[in-house]
Amino acid sequence: MTLATIQRRVGVNPDGQWGPKTEAAISAALDNAGVPAAPRKTIEDFIGGFIDAHEGGLSMDPVDNGNWTGGKKGVGKLVGSKYGVTAGAVAAYRGVPTSSITAQDIANLTRDEAVNIGVKLYYEQPGFAKLPFNRVTLSIVDKGWGSGPVQAIKLLQRLIGVSDDGKIGPQTVAAYKAWLDRTGEEAAARKWADVRIAFDTSLNQPRFINGWNNRTRSFLPGTAWWEAWG
Repeated sequence: MTLATIQRRVGVNPDGQWGPKTEAAISAALDNAGVPAAPRKTIEDFIGGFIDAHEGGLSMDPVDNGNWTGGKKGVGKLVGSKYGVTAGAVAAYRGVPTSSITAQDIANLTRDEAVNIGVKLYYEQPGFAKLPFNRVTLSIVDKGWGSGPVQAIKLLQRLIGVSDDGKIGPQTVAAYKAWLDRTGEEAAARKWADVRIAFDTSLNQPRFINGWNNRTRSFLPGTAWWEAWG
């Protein structure tokens, strides 16, 4: 059942967009039917979910740039990464120099701290929290996790037609909301996925491209994730 169909049933404009009126109408309909409301999903749920689904445990692969304290193969110390979290991210979150992070620090990283790092460094600080909380935005956050928030923001800005300065300000927020209104969430998700795949393909990393593409497609309409987060 599409969101527009549900909107018709609860008596709001069937525009296929989630908003306060739709949320209130659905909540009222559920209350009237005696159905308890489901717990609201959070950014912590999302980040923990993609860590579980797409990130492995401890990695000491020397080919992976993220496993070096210098952020590049052979630069600094090989300390590894865990849950997709690099030494640089751990250092930024803890407020210490990256050079001080050891392999033991990475090995001891907990899933809870990894989630907290994701919320602070990959959602709140880059400004993604200013955007509507929907499934397209969550895929953008995921891209920021993989390629860095600035790169994800630039890709989004090029897609929606604003200056790609890598910063989320009022102009980007307004343009993104207007683009979502024009495009609809499902079509917007597909357009954003095309941007992700094109960028990843341009990196010419045959070892990783299938995994990257599968991850991108896991956030598309028709997937189990899409339905679960609707």
